[in-house]
Amino acid sequence: MGGALLFIALHLHKIISITVRLPDNDNKLIHLIAVHPKDIFSFSYRHSVEKTLVKGIFQVASTPAMLAVETRMTSVGTGLPNTFSKRTTREGKWIVVDEENKKIDSFRFFISRVNTPFLSTPKGMIDLNLLPSGTIILLGVEKISQLRYLIYKCEKFLKKNLI
Repeated sequence: MGGALLFIALHLHKIISITVRLPDNDNKLIHLIAVHPKDIFSFSYRHSVEKTLVKGIFQVASTPAMLAVETRMTSVGTGLPNTFSKRTTREGKWIVVDEENKKIDSFRFFISRVNTPFLSTPKGMIDLNLLPSGTIILLGVEKISQLRYLIYKCEKFLKKNLI
């Protein structure tokens, strides 16, 4: 009886997590990072045409979602995020666009060796360049059951230590 109650409690208790999924592979979950509302994380990549470094800075919302805080880039050009004169400043080498905490549920990104994408979270860095070129990822913030989170962590531990 106690085991069943624990199972139910772990299933019902939700935690907010940054997730990286593969939408072209049944939405397979490949990264899961437990976070708290107001935590800050960033997604960085090098633009394939302009070779410009781009860094999106986000805040975890409690809904769950992510809030776009700002976009930083080292120059502007074709295919780069838009700049708006009233919301754009310069900080050293960075052009900084205030994204006004726009709510975003998730976004897709095409992985390419040229882009060298990585995700910086409160728990550390994730090198997304380890994924095969041509992979599409879906980055989001979700509520995940504590049970699903524990299963994910166990799977990662076993892969790392047994393979």
